[in-house]
Amino acid sequence: MDRTVQWHGAGATHTGLVRPTNQDAFLISNELGLWIVADGMGGYAGGDVASRITVETIHNYITEHAGHHSTTKVDEMPSLLQSAVEYANEAVLAHAEANPEFAGMGTTVVLFFLPAPCSPLAWVAHAGDSRAYLIRDQEISALTRDHTVLEEYIQQGRLPKSTPATHPLGHKLTRGIGVNSTIETDISAMKLQLEDEIMLFSDGLNKMLNDKQILNTLVTMREETPEHKCRTLIDQANDRGGVDNTTVILIARSH
Repeated sequence: MDRTVQWHGAGATHTGLVRPTNQDAFLISNELGLWIVADGMGGYAGGDVASRITVETIHNYITEHAGHHSTTKVDEMPSLLQSAVEYANEAVLAHAEANPEFAGMGTTVVLFFLPAPCSPLAWVAHAGDSRAYLIRDQEISALTRDHTVLEEYIQQGRLPKSTPATHPLGHKLTRGIGVNSTIETDISAMKLQLEDEIMLFSDGLNKMLNDKQILNTLVTMREETPEHKCRTLIDQANDRGGVDNTTVILIARSH
């Protein structure tokens, strides 16, 4: 891969048409090669606080431990990302303990990390039901699997794969930041290709749009800017009801 290749992300967020506040938070750090989406748990006090703390804490941790000048090795990356998420979990729990009005707050998190701009090796980490998708060769595929009771039931064959994310069990997370004293994070590596696009998003998007609709929009808007694509997807989610906050980040090679 050409050493001059750079990857850049753009993002947008919207409260939607039903929720009174936006409990999503997101981070775009093109310089660090880090992009994050966190979805504060709906119905919990302080979901917006939990998501903001999570994004800021992970960003600070990775900035300190794995800047581009770091000698962090590939085999150390999973433990680095796990530690970053654990650090965020501890920060959210500590804030809730110090501020009783925020007791029970929590958040999902999904992040995409490209440690070296000259390397195609990237990392995905997540806990909860915010997702990462890969768009390659006009096909779309999930890089994450939701940590929900619904997804567990689907994997067990107790519900069909076509069950929509709006199913009641889709709201019941099996993992999340701020829920327990410990947190398990799914972490995987992937090799980017030059024409790839990576999407991170909160479940406000996939509650309203299925994978085929998302892909059709991105293919149709192939020549548009990432910012325009993100806002269009959010507009489409709102056009279909906007039942939740929606946040979208799109990462692509800069031309």
